Amino acid sequence: MEQISRRGFLTGAAAAMGAAAAAGAGLAGCSSPNAGGKSSGSAAAESMTADSAKKVKWSFEIAPDMPADSEISQTYTADVVVVGSGVSGMCCAVSAAESGCDTIVVTAGTKAVGRGGSNQAIGSKYQKQMGIEDSPELRREQTMIEQLAATMFCDMRKWARWEANSGAFMDWMIDKMAAKGLSCSLEPAYYDPDGVMSSPAASHNFFNADQPIGVFYGAPLIAQAYADTFTDDLGGKIYFQHKAYCLVRENDNKGRVSAVIAKDSSGNFVKFEAKKAVVLATGDFSKNEDMMARYCPWQYEKMKDQLMFGEPDYDVEMNYSGLMDGIGQRMGLWVGAAWQRTFPNPCAINSAGLGPALCVVDNFRGINLASDGKRFMNENTNFAYCAYAKMQLPDQTAYGIWDTAYAYTQEEWEGLGYTVGEANGIPKSTPEQMIAMWDKNVESGSYVKADTIDELLAKLDGLDAAEAKKSIEAYNKYAAQGLDEEYHVNPELLHPIATGPFYGSKTVGATFLSTMGGLRTNADLQVCEEDDTPIQGLYNVGSMIGDFYANSYNFGFPGQNLGAACGCFPWLLGRDLAKL
Repeated sequence: MEQISRRGFLTGAAAAMGAAAAAGAGLAGCSSPNAGGKSSGSAAAESMTADSAKKVKWSFEIAPDMPADSEISQTYTADVVVVGSGVSGMCCAVSAAESGCDTIVVTAGTKAVGRGGSNQAIGSKYQKQMGIEDSPELRREQTMIEQLAATMFCDMRKWARWEANSGAFMDWMIDKMAAKGLSCSLEPAYYDPDGVMSSPAASHNFFNADQPIGVFYGAPLIAQAYADTFTDDLGGKIYFQHKAYCLVRENDNKGRVSAVIAKDSSGNFVKFEAKKAVVLATGDFSKNEDMMARYCPWQYEKMKDQLMFGEPDYDVEMNYSGLMDGIGQRMGLWVGAAWQRTFPNPCAINSAGLGPALCVVDNFRGINLASDGKRFMNENTNFAYCAYAKMQLPDQTAYGIWDTAYAYTQEEWEGLGYTVGEANGIPKSTPEQMIAMWDKNVESGSYVKADTIDELLAKLDGLDAAEAKKSIEAYNKYAAQGLDEEYHVNPELLHPIATGPFYGSKTVGATFLSTMGGLRTNADLQVCEEDDTPIQGLYNVGSMIGDFYANSYNFGFPGQNLGAACGCFPWLLGRDLAKL
């Protein structure tokens, strides 16, 4: 079977491989030696057909040689071996260990890691404490809207399991975090005057006195709290700087997965045997260029110049140029796991900064213009959907324009870090404070400011000023009459741009956070083969879970990835493994 790389793929195979991707392809087992075949570039590759595409392997699908027994320097055995020390891996390790499983964590990094900090949950005790009524039944309409946004490609069995257990998980998590000195807070509700994207206050953050902004910086605190619980309270062992190399699947890649082999910091092979389960929690694959081209083709084409491919920083926290190299997904493929059904893989992408937003996940709801000076969407959306609309523009460039009076459209602004009841001590901002922040952004160069519209438009590089002025005049007419004749934005959000000084911003491209999904995964978190038969002994959690999302990670349930994929599911899995 021929091997293909990203370069070979892009020289003529894009259409054929895109069609084949949805159906999946046969994969070599981990224990097999490297297959033959060279990187494509031949005439045959350039004239690939749908049939021949099925016979071609990507470079990442080729398993490395299995180390001989004589090459294994040490062997450790436990009931459960978790691969990865992010939030999902450490949560699963704590859950399994406290449920009675002898548990080991194997990780390439030097510490427990996390990114972001929003943890979506439904019906937690903290919500009740804050007077917020929430339940799966009350979320019925929101859930349906989200699943329709995913064109029903998402695995709704997983959604149902998460919603049924979400509140109980969060209650457990709140207790675990409190034991390590972290307090709980809630991001404010998302308000949509049309009701389409409205969401209650359900994103739980965790913070302490040193780091009160849990929405951005809480995940590292969470991961470390889990790690301390695992090692100090439960006697668990974390093997840092042990990079996963391959899985061991018995019976010529037809039996159970019984171990993972890793390389330590000296390059020695170390074997970790699992009597019950190997749990993969190795994160995304955005550092692997071939995997991005194969499984996220349109995102790759749009964002390849800002992604930095190659060896990951395994201790990385917030980062926008790619995270991990897909080693967990690759190891699964090598032992016969199928890829998820949803294609392409969704990614977490957003675009903030067009102008003042009403909350952390919001788009600027004033006028949004393309480089040609014309509006290009209904601005009443969040920062993920704004990003996708902007990415369809030829230059992926957009502009926001507003006036001083815009600050007074809100009596108080729920700025970055604000939580329900000011639990973390960060208050709302007054209109005057918002204007002061805008002026600071002018000083830093992220905003521009002028006394007249004409002067402002002249400062916005690349914008067609004449067309932009026409768009602003039309927008002001819509605001006055309470009817947007173009995109039908809710009249509540239409505010004239008439009171100087005026402000504007320019943003190019979008912000990349992570890929989502990978290996075929059932609702019990078992990794499955092409016919959905579970591979005994192999599970995955976190952003690796296949088919939980589809189309995009759209932040409609803000913090769903940490709250569900990296929280509720690994918590459930740890408890389930103790019953085996």
